[in-house]
Amino acid sequence: MYPIQMPIGELLRHRARLNPTLEALIGPKRRFTYLEYDQITNQVAHYLLGLGIQKGDRIALFSDTNVLFPILYLGAAKAGAITVPINCRWSSDILEWSIQHTEPKLIFFDDTYQSLVESLHTSIPTVKTSYFHDLDFKFEEELQSLPTSAPDVNMSSEDPVCITFTSGTTGKPKGVVITHHNLCAAGVFSGFSARNRQIGFRFLYATPLFHISGTSVIGFQPLCGYTYVFIPQLEPNLLLETIEKEQINSTFLPPALLNIMLPMFFNSDRNLGSLLDITTGGSNLPLSLIRDYESIGYHLFQGYGCTETAGILSFWDSGMGYDTSGSVGKPVFGEVKVLDRHTREEVPPGEIGELAFRGPTVFKEYWRNPEATEKAFHKGWLLMGDAVRVDEEGLIYLVDRYKDVIYFSGLDAIYPSQVEKVLQQMDEISEVSVVGVQNERWGELPCAFIVPKAGTDLTRDQVLQFARERMEKHKLAEVILIDQLPKNATGKVDKGKLKEMYRSLAS
Repeated sequence: MYPIQMPIGELLRHRARLNPTLEALIGPKRRFTYLEYDQITNQVAHYLLGLGIQKGDRIALFSDTNVLFPILYLGAAKAGAITVPINCRWSSDILEWSIQHTEPKLIFFDDTYQSLVESLHTSIPTVKTSYFHDLDFKFEEELQSLPTSAPDVNMSSEDPVCITFTSGTTGKPKGVVITHHNLCAAGVFSGFSARNRQIGFRFLYATPLFHISGTSVIGFQPLCGYTYVFIPQLEPNLLLETIEKEQINSTFLPPALLNIMLPMFFNSDRNLGSLLDITTGGSNLPLSLIRDYESIGYHLFQGYGCTETAGILSFWDSGMGYDTSGSVGKPVFGEVKVLDRHTREEVPPGEIGELAFRGPTVFKEYWRNPEATEKAFHKGWLLMGDAVRVDEEGLIYLVDRYKDVIYFSGLDAIYPSQVEKVLQQMDEISEVSVVGVQNERWGELPCAFIVPKAGTDLTRDQVLQFARERMEKHKLAEVILIDQLPKNATGKVDKGKLKEMYRSLAS
């Protein structure tokens, strides 16, 4: 039985009563204590109710990484509305589709996205909420005229609180329905898995909040009593300046940025002594990088999860042993098992199969997509879509995404991540991503897209020779050297775009 069954608006009310003067939100222009946070979100809830927004209605957010996102998100939750955070980097057709699919009753937007919102073919009412990273004067004036007391809305922990979209790398993104219960569970998970994190712990967020890593952590923030600091762009110098100015204890950095930031952390003249740890996720880190960060006093956490698990499913840190750094750690709550991809029978420890998860953070459903919801589960277990192995100690080792596995001649399964690990041993390679490309004779062949390190004269033939000395010839058929890998908003390589690039080159 899961011990906390409370809507997230109630979590905020209790935290405001317990720690009214504790800072909750800090942005470029505004700061809010927990009491002020509770009061302004109550005003947002009354604002929505006054517009006729009812329990279960959707509101869309076109928001920067700033205090307005959590204020609108928690305010909507208190009114019983479902927040739909929009990825403003989507193509225009996906943006249009996401609005049609979720049918919001209202669109909130930061001034940054005014022209984007105006370009949408919709008659849905819109409200501008910010002006140069501050509250829009007209919007704030309307809020100030409303009660700061909590609205009278009957809420359940099983009610939906947000629809957070998947990355959509294999088609249209799916709307993942997350409940209040899911967010409470994610907060308890965070409290159990992290070290040295107490009330008032200060996190810096510079990554997009429309991703589950944003909607989840903001949802459970009041449970943990953390202070969140926001900067709209992940710019290295601004990041270091804010760590010093706001005495930041932790932040999130994508794996690719950790390499870039290491010399900046090491050589900075700023007082960064408040920073204790950095969370990352999306790809495994080399042990050398983990040790380099720890040598200058920064502990690295590696998280693994997905939108459907309300964010993090498992954590790894060096306390589990440096020899296990190739894993994504262990889940704190819930259960995992590894299933044969075809028979769905559980495989023995150490064998490769599909990871399945069952626990309190698992999403409710895909929005208006019952077929996809049914396909996502097997006998109550969420199918993660990842090829993994789990050892006798319960440590999870990712092998690859099943959708990325290359089936050479329809028989031999080639895992791109394993090929990438071999190629990453070349000193001249900065980044590499391997994808399967269509071939009339063999079905699929592995192609490596490689970003050479600056100042090197790496050639295609050198890469192929290096690879063939270390693995079977069919595991790397083609090499393409490029200036940079295409990535999505969260820093992950967009393999779909690499395949499109190959098709355009081959035609």
